[in-house]
Amino acid sequence: MRAILRNIVLQLFGALKRPRPGVHIINSHFVTPHAHEINRDTEIFESYLKYLHGFARFINLEEATERIEKKQIPEDEVLIAFTFDDGFEECYTVIAPLLEKYGVRGAFFINSNYIESSTAYQQEFNKRIATYTKKPMNWQQVIDLHQRGHLIGSHNLDHSNFAELDGKEIERQLSENKKTLEDKLKYSCDYFAWTYGQLQHFPKSALETTQKYHKYIYSGTDYKNYFSYNGQVFNRRHQESFWPKNHIRYFLSVNKKYNNNQ
Repeated sequence: MRAILRNIVLQLFGALKRPRPGVHIINSHFVTPHAHEINRDTEIFESYLKYLHGFARFINLEEATERIEKKQIPEDEVLIAFTFDDGFEECYTVIAPLLEKYGVRGAFFINSNYIESSTAYQQEFNKRIATYTKKPMNWQQVIDLHQRGHLIGSHNLDHSNFAELDGKEIERQLSENKKTLEDKLKYSCDYFAWTYGQLQHFPKSALETTQKYHKYIYSGTDYKNYFSYNGQVFNRRHQESFWPKNHIRYFLSVNKKYNNNQ
């Protein structure tokens, strides 16, 4: 019942809202969770991009991060940066080519143990994140995305919830994932987004450990504010391409603020 009421509210209020100028970092995962719609992935994602492009300019995550950090927020322009978590195969086959068509590169946060993993591991991984129809990219695809100018960031080894891990395991999840990505891609992995995205999944002790390995850290929460954790974390807004347009418009209508006292 609560979900139904939420959907009604978003549909009604979203119809009346307009996207606000500012920098919006979108946090997505895949094109659609429904197995019967996989053959429509390209159509669905291009329709989503076309809709957003009607009122926004697309920018890379690096520019979005710099603008937020330096408080260079436009007063008359909607800017959108795209990030995708986990490393599903459609990031390579559908999402990246269409982003390139619209003149922008995405940021892909990778769980390296998921890439080229066994069928059994994939089944457990997908169950852990509540999707049952997805496959991961392979390493050559991840490397190719990097070489084409897309940003590859870290998302920890196994999509673990840091709130459930001790300090030693958090350190292992961070350090080994970073090392694997850097060894495979021959670059410095400065960007990290934590799994599950909410503040309760990322205690302050995890933040302190993460800062040893990564310069830029991203949540998936508190999208009304540019920062969490006193300016140490950049906030993203979870949004998927298959969501109703009124829902998308509602979330992009927020007057985002600099509230660092968190």
